[in-house]
Amino acid sequence: ITDHDTIGWPKTGLHEGIPFSLYRSDDISQKDTWATASAKAVSKSLICSFIEDPAAWKASGKKEPTAAMQAGSVLDCLLTEPDKFETRYVMSQYDEFRTNESKAWRQEMIDAGVTVLKQDQFDAAQAQLMAIKAKPEAAALLDGARFQVAFRHKTAHPFASKGLIDILPNDGETIVDLKTCASSALESKRSLRKYIFDWMYHVQAGCYCEGYSIASGDERTRFKFIFVTSTAPYRVAVVELPIAAIMFGADIYRNGVNRFAKCLEENVWPSIWDGEVELDLPEYAYNEGGEV
Repeated sequence: ITDHDTIGWPKTGLHEGIPFSLYRSDDISQKDTWATASAKAVSKSLICSFIEDPAAWKASGKKEPTAAMQAGSVLDCLLTEPDKFETRYVMSQYDEFRTNESKAWRQEMIDAGVTVLKQDQFDAAQAQLMAIKAKPEAAALLDGARFQVAFRHKTAHPFASKGLIDILPNDGETIVDLKTCASSALESKRSLRKYIFDWMYHVQAGCYCEGYSIASGDERTRFKFIFVTSTAPYRVAVVELPIAAIMFGADIYRNGVNRFAKCLEENVWPSIWDGEVELDLPEYAYNEGGEV
């Protein structure tokens, strides 16, 4: 594993300790062309957004982090990079930001690159962290692991592919990703199975296992998730995807990268709504006997 202070980012291989802002600095954006994308990289999140509707992705702008994403980032930092927490976050001096004084203070923190947290947000992240560490299966994955390891590798196209791994256990064969989720996702195995599929997490598994192997020359073929609910009571599930799901996700990602390259080169971005679309009812509608 290389150190970013020594060789710099972006370069192919594995990189530990890269600031997230630096990791994101070579993202391909909607404004890029075939020519300008050559020194940049795609990721799972870009490709999954793209394949749902290329035209919609091209027309979209930079997405601001949602409250759920921000909460997940707090937990992520506490679990994987606790030594950096105090440089990234500051506890709010105010319960609300209604006065000019409070708004000015918050803006001062934002300008300094620090995220303002309220006490209840911090308490929630701490409770999630405790729930994860109290889960024996999760604790076993964390023990002796490396955290926040980025990979970057060349593709058959001018641009690269990359990913940021949350947890690399010391077993030498597994990659682990930390996910916060709605409480409804952990209501049953069926609901979590649907949640994984709907959010295309199998594509991430395929992208990361294949990408890690290409970038490092060291194969890891097992992929696990640590899910924790975003609201109390904080439930935790450790889930491993079978190799068939990982390979299926890798195929989707690889095909998505190839299709993205074609759209980028030709500057043609098809929409799922091109032409006249025939759309049937959902399958369950036929199973309800037509009752009103």
